Amino acid sequence: MRVALHKQRHGGFFNYHGLDVSIPAEINFSIKKAVMNSTYEEPERLLVSRYVDPSLPVIELGGSLGILSSYLSNILNADTAYTIVEANPNIVDICRENALRPKPKRSLTVINAAIAYDVDAVRFEISDNILGNKISSGDNVATVDVPARTLTSLVSEAMSAGYTLVMDIEGSELDVLEHDAEAFENCRLTIVEVHPKAYERRGKSEADFMSAAKSIGLKQIDRIENSVVFIHA
Repeated sequence: MRVALHKQRHGGFFNYHGLDVSIPAEINFSIKKAVMNSTYEEPERLLVSRYVDPSLPVIELGGSLGILSSYLSNILNADTAYTIVEANPNIVDICRENALRPKPKRSLTVINAAIAYDVDAVRFEISDNILGNKISSGDNVATVDVPARTLTSLVSEAMSAGYTLVMDIEGSELDVLEHDAEAFENCRLTIVEVHPKAYERRGKSEADFMSAAKSIGLKQIDRIENSVVFIHA
């Protein structure tokens, strides 16, 4: 009833820390409730607000609906290059729309792809419950094949002076650390949400993630719940 009343008053727009973001009607209630209560991705948002340099290019892996992307876009200078990767083709357009809303003429690239290594494409589970979207487990669920990209393939020459990486990709962040160390050579700041349960399903742990981070020269400087900030030591 609360969402219905909100829609009657505001249409499909929700206020996210002073910014209007669009959330399609079919998206599940828990996300709308979190946005309305200012709890959506709050640890990650707080770290973004503390550490992101507005003049430094950003690569965001896992843009989802573009809600946090809108917040990031508002922080960044309009001419700062901003690249977002989102695997679910059903929400790429809304991700782009939300990321552009604070600064419509900003420098923005949105790519429909999944971060993966040694493959050309990834079978990705999709549903209206975007919280459950993930690389396919092979069960009888709706899937779509999306192109695979690596972090290195996203790092442009323009980022040789440094860039910020923001990652929330449901466990695949461990793959990035284990297979793409060279991509971090010019990465000044990494903000990542860790997913211990996803690591456990692969026979690994959060300790393995932290060890991989240390091995490629990342130093933890802050953490809120499962969102962690690293600098390249």
